[in-house]
Amino acid sequence: MTILIAFPVIAAILGYVIFQSVAESRPAPERRDATVVFDRISGEQVIAERGSERFRTASVVKLFIALDAVTRKASKADEAQLHRMLAKSDDAVANTLWTRNGGPAIVTRTVAAAGLKNTTPPADAGRWGDTLSTADDVAAVYRRVLKLPKAKRDVILGPLRQASRIAADGFDQHFGIPSAFGDRPWAVKQGWAAGRGSVDAHTTGLVGEGDRYIVVILSGSAEGTGLDAATAAVTSVARSLAPRLGK
Repeated sequence: MTILIAFPVIAAILGYVIFQSVAESRPAPERRDATVVFDRISGEQVIAERGSERFRTASVVKLFIALDAVTRKASKADEAQLHRMLAKSDDAVANTLWTRNGGPAIVTRTVAAAGLKNTTPPADAGRWGDTLSTADDVAAVYRRVLKLPKAKRDVILGPLRQASRIAADGFDQHFGIPSAFGDRPWAVKQGWAAGRGSVDAHTTGLVGEGDRYIVVILSGSAEGTGLDAATAAVTSVARSLAPRLGK
């Protein structure tokens, strides 16, 4: 009787040791990222790393929602909603504007307006954060925003310059650009999402006097990666850019 009890215990211990050994020998979770920096003074893309690789946009698509709304002559009430959606990355407001203005059609119109090459609406029409885009295309959206008449441009860039440290969902959204370029003017639209096979963390925006640089860093990590780890990695990439960009 004692032997019958001991055998499964020993087997379980051996199994645990083998499992631990295999787990420890596995490679680190896969992570991919893309970085694009456009210098508006030189008119050149000074950094272009995997700019055509597609990522789930998460809340970065709120920039598309805002551009589409101001292009369609947003009312003062709409402008107040846009400010909250952008500054605090408010999902509830994004849901309202996404539904009101045609959902996936917003992405389709933005593709046409900004000349995007590799951006597609979400397969599930209600999941705006599943829009797929690239660092090149997001940079093109910023270029389009910067060409708007001042009044419309300010509706978008004003809240991006005032992006609160804590987002509407309680997440600290001052990773990436705000952390790396705290000594310079910045305007940002961040993105973060976990689940459905990926953990995404993006920092995008304008950096420097006169909005000199458009900076876009998109990243995707294996599901199970902590959002804190994902955003810390993006901040590290952003900090590596700081010495390379003038003020």
